[in-house]
Parts: sequence; structure tokens; C-alpha cells
Amino acid sequence: MTRIVHICEGFVGGLCTHLCTILPALVDEGFDTTLVVSLRRSFVDAAMRIAGLRDRGVTVHVIPMSRGIHPLHDLRSFARLSQLLSRHRFDIVHTHGSKAGALGRVVAAANGHRIRLHSPHCFAFLRTGARPTRHLYLGAERLLGRLTTRMIAVAPSEADIAVENRIVARDKCSVVMNALPYNATPSGTQRANTSHGAIRFEGTGGPHIVTMVGRLVDYKGVFRFLHAARLSKTKGARFLIVGDGELSTPAWKFVREHGLDHKVSLLGYVSDMESVYARSDIVALCSDAEAWPYCLLEAMRAGCAIVATAVIGNRDAVTHNATGLVVRPDPADVAGAIDDLLSNETRRRQLARQAHAYFCQHHTVQKQMSQLSRIYRSLCNGEEP
Repeated sequence: MTRIVHICEGFVGGLCTHLCTILPALVDEGFDTTLVVSLRRSFVDAAMRIAGLRDRGVTVHVIPMSRGIHPLHDLRSFARLSQLLSRHRFDIVHTHGSKAGALGRVVAAANGHRIRLHSPHCFAFLRTGARPTRHLYLGAERLLGRLTTRMIAVAPSEADIAVENRIVARDKCSVVMNALPYNATPSGTQRANTSHGAIRFEGTGGPHIVTMVGRLVDYKGVFRFLHAARLSKTKGARFLIVGDGELSTPAWKFVREHGLDHKVSLLGYVSDMESVYARSDIVALCSDAEAWPYCLLEAMRAGCAIVATAVIGNRDAVTHNATGLVVRPDPADVAGAIDDLLSNETRRRQLARQAHAYFCQHHTVQKQMSQLSRIYRSLCNGEEP
């Protein structure tokens, strides 16, 4: 049986969704599957998620890792990872995200693990605006590329970026797009009642709902969404932000200072996302960069219309005027696209239906597993995928 270890640092956001989707499916495909994860950055229900993975046959080891560069903490993480990888002779080491990608690939190479795979899930140098930091991260990725047997990108643009920036060669890069379990009936076609904290929407005749889902960090465009909410001219529209993060307090401050309490609500972390999507007319993603965002796949599956900024990752996920609207990363453009869709129910529903059909055709877990398992087995057999 092929033994695979997946290593990640942050058990949050799309990466958490990714791992909780693929790891049990890999067990079902016959792979001996292990997860090494740090819980310093994790969802509030991380313990339940870990228990769920273990129930499905995934072996889980918790090793603390820091997101930033912290030499002492990083040495401790390196030592514990080295202990684990030297004790267990995995056939494949697959790292996810920047920090685990750095630690995991170096440890795997030092311990003689032949097959070292990496999935960036949005390169760190794309998410920072500071030029020196960007160059530092890009330089690190180029060095780590030499230790990488194959890069598994989650979107075509992510693979293109790796090649164009001389991180890995084209023939050392594969694309396996993100996926979610199939939902035959898009819930967004029937608007549901939703209750969360002080927010309650009754019946089907309530306000239009525009929702942003994601961690509240800089590159997710939290304030771009808030400015778009302020600029929106649709009477009675409500704007929801679902997620936690370092910008929670500044976002609340923005809402109060601009008198948007009647219009914008920050829900924090929500476990029952199906009810939120079911009540949303539009899901808006205002990021600076993405890999292949799960919130847009969730919106497609739920039958919500989509407005997304025309940036890396989003452009892979959404085709303008076919599966959603793709606009410049400018609050006025985002607000204009939102108002256009809210004023035209026929068009909004048509885009939502087309997005759902696209999701069902291209983003099934079965297709994802077929591609991923083929890569794993080919590499273990000494073949090119």
C-alpha cells in the first residue's frame, strides 16, 4: 500500500477544506494517508474536524508550526518533522502552503524521501505588497523548487506562475483543480430563512443578501468589499462578511465610522455555511490573489450568483458573463456589478444556473481523485504522470 504524508501549517480557510475533502477520499482509493498539521492557526471546530478525519481512516499528527519566519520555533518544528519522517518511511511527502512547503520539503530531502510534492495554494509572494518581502519569498520558492519532484497546482494560472517565475519546469508541474462533494440541487434556487446571532431574515420577500466568505486578512480584499457595500445603490441590500481574522476589529471600526451598521453585518465564523449560501443572492470575492477559491466553488454548488475581482485564481474559477461577473479590483466596479445583478433577477439566476452546471461537470471529487491518484501511482512506479 502506498504511504503518503500531507504536511500543512494552517488548518484554516480553503486549505482546511481541501484537506478535509481529499484525505478521506484518498483512504477510499486505497492509500495509507497521514496528515501532519499545526493547529496554531485553525478553525474553532478543528478538534471535531481532526476527529472526523481519524474516523475516516486518516492518521493525524499535530506538530506546532509558525506561519512567519521564527528561527527558534522553526528549528523545533524541523526537528519534530525530521523525527516523524525518519521513523516512518513514507513513499510520498506532499506539502501544502508556504511554511509547511519550506519545512516539509527540506526535511523530506534531508531524510532521503525520494518523492516530494508541493501544492502552493496561492504563492506567498503574490499575497504581499512589500517588494523586498516579495523578492525574498520568490527566491525561497526557487530554491525549494530544486527539492520538488513535482508541483501539484490547484489552478492553471498557479502552474503558469510557477513556470514563468522559474520555480519549476513545465514538465514538473501538474494541475489538479479543487473540488467539492456534488450537490444535485442548487440550494440558492430557493431562498431560505437564516438565523445567526442578531441577524435574522424572514421569508422570501426580505432584503437582497450579498455575502463575502473568507479569512479577514489583507489579500482577501475585506475593505474593498466594505467600500463596495458603501457605494452600492441597491435599496435595502444587506452585506454579510463570514469569517474571522486579524482584520475583524478594523472591519468593525470601518462599519461604525461609516454608518453602515444598518447595511453590513460581520458574522464571524459560521459552521452552518449551507444556510448562509441558501440565503445569499450574490457571493462576492474581492481578493488581490487566489489559488482556486473554495468559497466560489461553494457558491456555484449552492446556486448563488458570483461577482469576483479579475485577479489570479478568480480568473480561473469564473468566466465573465458565463458563470459570474469578473471585474477590476476596484470598489466602484464591484459595487456596480453587484447592483446590476440585484436589479436583474433573470440574469442573476441564469448565471447561477450556468455556474452550477459548470461546477457539476468540472469539479467533482471523483475527477479530482482520479487525477491525483494517477499522479501518485505513476511517480511511485518511476513513471511520468
